[in-house]
Amino acid sequence: MLYLTLHTPPSLPLELDGVLPELLADLTIDEIARRSVQHGNRTEELGSFFTVTGDAMAGEMLVRGDCSRVKLIGSKMTAGRIVVDGDVGLHAGAEMKGGELIVRGNPGEWLGAEMAGGTIRVFGNAGHQAGAAYRGSRFGMRGGTILIHGNAGDEAGLLMRRGLVAVGGTCGSFAGASMIAGTLLAFGGVGRGAGSGMKRGTILAGTEPELGPGFRFSCEYRPTFLDVMLSQLRGLRFEPAIIQTVRCFRGDLVNDGHGELLILA
Repeated sequence: MLYLTLHTPPSLPLELDGVLPELLADLTIDEIARRSVQHGNRTEELGSFFTVTGDAMAGEMLVRGDCSRVKLIGSKMTAGRIVVDGDVGLHAGAEMKGGELIVRGNPGEWLGAEMAGGTIRVFGNAGHQAGAAYRGSRFGMRGGTILIHGNAGDEAGLLMRRGLVAVGGTCGSFAGASMIAGTLLAFGGVGRGAGSGMKRGTILAGTEPELGPGFRFSCEYRPTFLDVMLSQLRGLRFEPAIIQTVRCFRGDLVNDGHGELLILA
């Protein structure tokens, strides 16, 4: 395993895009330490901030230290495994296509933004726009899985196209807004505006939210698809036994109402 240990916290945002297991596997420790990273408006060496040890050939990387000012960790990753033992900054796992990113802390905004594959597991609380689309983009998350053991901020799953976002705690306002397809689970509940403008897809909330005017009650039933998903939700902060029946609301009617907002009964 390759170890990156933060020894000098950056004074400005530090961008670690390109520091990925699949790109480092054939490099020596010295070559990795000399790899260029962006610090503010300056280009510096990775070794100026991190002590680099271990071996990169296994395709696994452990990042240690407070990386709350370190951006783009795991961005565009296609294979391998990155574990961050602490907080991370913006855009962690953004545009991922494969591999696994584990954050044992709190990631900032845009976690897994527009990701297309792979798995992100967060053991803390995520910031706003987890799995969301960037401003001006047509699609947000296109595939993959984001598992957040704590809470998530506003606009989780914004313009989501497919994939799974599961939150053990609560989501903020406008969760799944303009969702095109995919699944968003928030076992602790969602804030106001959930599913606003959604076309298709599924949002499940642990408590009844403030529903928008575009949602209408449809039925109460036991969704069998949740049984399949439970295998991916091990360890999340919820009790599987509570999933007996749900109250189903269809919406958003301004977009033909093919989406569903499920509330745990």
